[in-house]
Amino acid sequence: MTDDLSVRLIPRVDAVGWRSHPKTGGRSDMVDTLGGRQVQRHAPIREQVAAIIRDAIVEMRLEPGHLLVERQLCEMTGASRPSVREALRQLEAESLVISVNGRGTYVAVPDLAMARGVFEASTELEGVAAEVFVTRSTADERAAIRAAIDAFAAAVAADEDAVELYGLISRFFDILLGGTRNTVLAQMIGQLHNRISSLVIQGLRVPGRPARALSELSAIVQSIESYDPAASRRAAASYAQQVAHATFTLLAAEPAPPSHDPA
Repeated sequence: MTDDLSVRLIPRVDAVGWRSHPKTGGRSDMVDTLGGRQVQRHAPIREQVAAIIRDAIVEMRLEPGHLLVERQLCEMTGASRPSVREALRQLEAESLVISVNGRGTYVAVPDLAMARGVFEASTELEGVAAEVFVTRSTADERAAIRAAIDAFAAAVAADEDAVELYGLISRFFDILLGGTRNTVLAQMIGQLHNRISSLVIQGLRVPGRPARALSELSAIVQSIESYDPAASRRAAASYAQQVAHATFTLLAAEPAPPSHDPA
């Protein structure tokens, strides 16, 4: 029989990582879900806080639906409350968090409608990026993207976890977007990727998906190495379409998440 007292005394971890004692409600210690990063003084504090929280969301250390409490974020980042508020407003503009009157600010929960919109845009834009990369990238950048796909292949073979795999895919696209010499295109695609990162990570946990992603990304690299802009564009668009298909299948199989919209 379960010891009810021992169950009651197990600390719980709330939305942003504080441990609360279930009996007293008092906070005893804190689990740092922001990766131990604090603000420095050489860049705008708001941007640093936004980057710290953004990375935690993209890497699912702060999961969709989690409540973000300003005081706790201040403690974790070492930033002032006004700076944290400005950062949260910036992230809300990027659709990574949502603010609900009277309830607080939450990590946004991707849904099917949002995912469709993102993939409609990203499929075209990623195709353009791959095409432009072929004509503008340096030899070093082409070597770097080959190294990136080799690293991803090794991680797939080693059965690395989905977050690690997603990080390597992000590295692949960082190189690809950098080689376009188009900061507007890179920013647009980066923001779209951030909005669906949790869905892509979940998709990478589906058996067989990492291997298929490797094949799709390898096709992009092969087209780049053949110096074929049109084929590179098709391969990148195909990868985005396959990610979309995996995401839509995943969303269709899951129950609807709880809503934070006002009643």
